[in-house]
Amino acid sequence: MEYDSRYSLEGVRNATTAPQRALIERAVQVLGADDRLLAAYLVGGFALGTADAWSDVDIQCTIHDAAREDLTTSWMDVAQAIARTAHIQPFAFGIGGACITPEWLHFDIVFNPLSSVDPKTVEGMVPLFDRGGVLPAGPVPRPSRQGAPFLPLPAVEHFLYMLGNMVSVIGRNEVIPASNGVILVRDIDLVGVLLAEQGWATTREHTLGNPFPFTKRLRGYLTDEQNALLAALPPLVATIDSVIDGYVALAHAFVPRARRLAEQTNRPWPSEYEAASVSYFERSLGVSLGL
Repeated sequence: MEYDSRYSLEGVRNATTAPQRALIERAVQVLGADDRLLAAYLVGGFALGTADAWSDVDIQCTIHDAAREDLTTSWMDVAQAIARTAHIQPFAFGIGGACITPEWLHFDIVFNPLSSVDPKTVEGMVPLFDRGGVLPAGPVPRPSRQGAPFLPLPAVEHFLYMLGNMVSVIGRNEVIPASNGVILVRDIDLVGVLLAEQGWATTREHTLGNPFPFTKRLRGYLTDEQNALLAALPPLVATIDSVIDGYVALAHAFVPRARRLAEQTNRPWPSEYEAASVSYFERSLGVSLGL
C-alpha cells in the first residue's frame, strides 16, 4: 500500500500479522489446557480471511455451565496467561473483555456457557480446539451482508435536520460544535448514502443511525469514484467560513445522490422537508446551494 505522508510511518510499513498469529498459537495452548473449557474458536477478521496487520484477534470460548461462576471472577487470569496486558476492559455483558498488550496488540476473549450460546449456529468462525464435540467440523463462512441498493431514509432525514439546525450553531458563533457537525454529517449521512448505493446497510463499524461511528474500514466497501468524492471534500478548520464551505460541499454531494437513489429504489423523497431546510440555510447564511 502506498501512503501519502511526510512521516516515515516505519512501524506501519513494516507491520505484519505475525504477532497476532503467535498470540493465537499461545491462546490454543493456554485454553486447551484449561479443563473448564469445552472448545474455542476464532471470529472476526482472522476467521473470515480479511485480517491485516492492524486487526484484533477475536476468541470465543465455550465453557461448562458449572464453570460460569468460577470464570466470572477468574477470566482475566486466563487472558493474562495468553499475553501480558497493559489494560483489560470488561465487556458490559457476559464473561470476557477487550485486552491490550504492552505492544498494543488487541485481543478480545469471551467465555460462553454452553447453555447460553450454541457454537454450531455461529457464522464466520474457525475452530481452534474442540474437546467437547460442540463445534462444527470445520470453518463456517459468514454470509455476505451486501444487498440491493436502498434509500437510507434516516440518513436523509438527519442530513436535512442538520442542514437547518446548523444555522443556530453558526448564529451562536459556536465554531467547534459547528465543525463537529460537518464531520458528523459526512461520516453518518454522506457515507451512509454511499454505502446504500452499494447495498451495504452496515460495515459492522458503520451502522446507519449510530451517532458515534468509528469506521476502521471503509475504502473497500466503496467504489473508486465514491472514495474520490470523500477525499475531495474541502479541508475543515475551526472557522465559520470553513464550516459553511463544508456544508455547501456536503449538500452538493449528498442531495443529488440521495434523490437519485430514491428514484432508483422507488421511494418517496421528502421534498417539503428539503425545501424548508435548504431555504432556511440559504436565507440565513447568504448562501445559494443551487440545488
